[in-house]
Amino acid sequence: MANTPIPVLFNFEPPDVVGLYMLPSDSPEGYCLLEMTADENSPVRRGLFLPHWLTQVTFGSIFLGNVPGHIKIHPSSGWISGFRGCIREFQVNNKELFIIDEALGGRNIENCNVPVCDYHPCRNGGTCTSDTENWFCECSVLYSGKLCQLSTCEENPCGNGATCFPKSSQDTVCLCPYGRTGILCNDVINITYPNFSGTDSFGYTSFLAYSAIPNISLYYEFQLKFQLANHNSSLQDNLIFFTGQKGQGLNGDDFLVLGLRRGHLVYSYNLGSGTATIISELLDLTRHIHVVSLGRFLQDGWMKVDDHENKTITSPGTLVGLNVFSQFYVGGYIEYIPELLPNGCNFKNGFQGCIFDIRVRTARDQPFKAPGIPEGHPNAGRSVGQCEESPCRFIKCRNGGTCVESGSTVYCHCPAGWKGAFCMETVSVCDPEHKPPHRCRQGSTCAPLPDGYTCHCPLGTTGVYCEQALTISDASFSSNQSSWMSFDSFSIRRTVHIELQFQALSANGILFYTAQHLSPRSGDFLSISVVNWYVQLRYNLGDRTVILQTFQNVHSTSGTWYLIKAGRVGNEGYLDLNGINITREASSGMTALDTRTDFYVGGVSSLNLVNPMAIKNEPIGFTGCIREVLVNGRELKLTEKGAKAGSNVGDCDGTSCGYTVCKNNGECKVEPSGFYCLCPKHWMGKTCEQSAYCSHGKCLHGGICIPTPALFSYTCACRLGWSGLRCEKKISFFTAKFTGNSYLKYIDSNYKRRDLRFTRISFNFTTDHEDGLLVWLGKAENEDSDFLAAGLASGMLKVMVNLGESIAVPLVLQSKSLCCKKWYFVTIAQNKTLIKVYLDEELVLFEDLDPQRKYTALNYGGTCYFGGFGLNRRVNTVTSGLFNQELVGKIKDVVLFQDTKKILLIKAEGYNVYSGDKD
Repeated sequence: MANTPIPVLFNFEPPDVVGLYMLPSDSPEGYCLLEMTADENSPVRRGLFLPHWLTQVTFGSIFLGNVPGHIKIHPSSGWISGFRGCIREFQVNNKELFIIDEALGGRNIENCNVPVCDYHPCRNGGTCTSDTENWFCECSVLYSGKLCQLSTCEENPCGNGATCFPKSSQDTVCLCPYGRTGILCNDVINITYPNFSGTDSFGYTSFLAYSAIPNISLYYEFQLKFQLANHNSSLQDNLIFFTGQKGQGLNGDDFLVLGLRRGHLVYSYNLGSGTATIISELLDLTRHIHVVSLGRFLQDGWMKVDDHENKTITSPGTLVGLNVFSQFYVGGYIEYIPELLPNGCNFKNGFQGCIFDIRVRTARDQPFKAPGIPEGHPNAGRSVGQCEESPCRFIKCRNGGTCVESGSTVYCHCPAGWKGAFCMETVSVCDPEHKPPHRCRQGSTCAPLPDGYTCHCPLGTTGVYCEQALTISDASFSSNQSSWMSFDSFSIRRTVHIELQFQALSANGILFYTAQHLSPRSGDFLSISVVNWYVQLRYNLGDRTVILQTFQNVHSTSGTWYLIKAGRVGNEGYLDLNGINITREASSGMTALDTRTDFYVGGVSSLNLVNPMAIKNEPIGFTGCIREVLVNGRELKLTEKGAKAGSNVGDCDGTSCGYTVCKNNGECKVEPSGFYCLCPKHWMGKTCEQSAYCSHGKCLHGGICIPTPALFSYTCACRLGWSGLRCEKKISFFTAKFTGNSYLKYIDSNYKRRDLRFTRISFNFTTDHEDGLLVWLGKAENEDSDFLAAGLASGMLKVMVNLGESIAVPLVLQSKSLCCKKWYFVTIAQNKTLIKVYLDEELVLFEDLDPQRKYTALNYGGTCYFGGFGLNRRVNTVTSGLFNQELVGKIKDVVLFQDTKKILLIKAEGYNVYSGDKD
């Protein structure tokens, strides 16, 4: 048997795998060994003893991916199935076989372009986004880098474009760009002999980046000198310079690289058909400065180091040109991620030491020049210092701190108990560096005190260290504990109506606050607060602050609950305490309230960021209880699960029983496991939420049971396509009949193909009511959403349009009353800002909403409502009073834009819409 190892190596994706089949030279006669390893894992081996001697082993053709059907397979091979995936870098006996160029045959082979995002390269919660050519990671605020692998600072104190790294939760380190040094990189440094520090303790490398070297394809020659740092790590695995890019699919990894590995210089290049590598003799470390000359002409490369003999090599394959377009990196790489660099360039560290007199030429008859445009000037760099000069000589760290330098980057490493740029600040008891650490539970916030610290507990927790669970039913706030709750906001730009019940235990405090920005200079704001036992409403629309104050105070020793109703329509505000109303009449000026912050209840997360005009006295949190907060009819659920965020919020009576825990006048009772509800007659369920009349699923086919206790009965709201007392009858229609508690919601499937500058809708309708919503094109999510709407107001046709900036003046047909169950044909056409309304094919209304043409498209989101918005969404509330009632009547023949077909209303979604075809 031939004692010759036969290695077979290949890479395939995913992941990279190396297989190895060997006949070891030191094995006993007649003994065969099979060995296989994947990635860098330990090899798997299996031995086989052969009873007779073999003098030669002969292999036939090598097949990749599968074996053709006409090939006879050895019976011991077992069942073979085809491989699905990508294979690259195939080697046999240490010789690379070029899969496409050297293959004898094949079938159904495609270029392999596996999307990079399929490998999930992004780290630390980053999101990968890719197209046919590029990919990138979208990083969270605390991370940066190509793979989101690098921590970054929330606030960057560093100057001149320096990279900020969070050394701790409180301290940062500034990694200085080329030409800068100092704690904040504000000092200028003149670099004539660059000093590189390799990869620092934060994962960054020092480097210089020069413009791509032109005309390098066929010939290049480099000369340089370097001086190694005086420690072992500078010799192990260090990049000196590099240019190139990682290949994709069948495109090779063209690159040129020079580095150090275990005391040897390693020079490699790849022209797209395989890597050529020259490894020098071991460096003589007694030499102070090392001199290198290397080059390439077509496939032939050479390198000479110090007084060693010149070494040469010829690259494999047939390609002769080096195609590189990247910058020329010296000393390191902008983000040293080996898996993103071409294979053969993955040195694990940057250079440590000085590199100088680097010169290059791209033709034999040219003089040598320094890289860069202009000559010798890098485009960028990081943490590069001046050789044999220490930036620490300008830095004095206090309190036993040690100066640490990394090229031009410099910072103080502080001993225990100290922090700050120069170790001059003591570590707070709440800082992560403090020993022993504070005991506030995860999710809580530690706040230092003169004699220790306190824990600010997140919603749903309480206790000294926030270690106890808490159920909130009626929220309790304390200004001494900086209590607050926040909720996602929504548009209250034109109108806002706020209702809340409260019980005050202190003379001052914020009940409700929202603003344009969370800042003392917030812009617009609206605030409700207790001021010296009176309630104030303050708002500013951008021109002046309006203040309304109640006549009666809210000071009570009997635990009285007060009901506040406050709000504004335009710039007219009102404030109502227990039915006594104060109104500020409308006046000229701003009419819109632009807010972007959360809605805050009981306080604000940072009281110093409250606009000082929003509060009469110093901003302070509320002390007392708050329950049932409504904003424009939407309830803000003051519970541990209902709020977006909050801190140090307790429960008023410390029990699970709250104001609205039991529904429908149920009585809440406390028990050891929580609470239970004593439900009134005809109500049942854990919180009395279920009507006894609706307890047995009496409404069929998705119908919704609506109890009517006064009649000791119920009604069914039938899903579209069904009717009857129990929604038991299947129906179909072309004319939709609306009953006043019904609606249709139609989604326009052609919305994305529409030209939204030219919207058109036509329909027939009839009604015997004077008020009712006919159609609303728009999402109807908030008052600022684009929409086009039509309805009846006191018997007159009313059309409203919002193209994004403001609600236009209503177009009302006052000359004709539409009534008496007659059929009317309406067409509304929008041509940019021009609105035309036709009634029975006669132009009756015409208006140019904005001659300046600032907004011209109706972005209605493809949503169309007819007759109403939902069973629990009243038209008057959703439209902020633009229309008052749901439709009682019929609609048919609806056509959008210039479509040739009418909308099939029966294919929409809705409730309580019936057939109007016959009656």
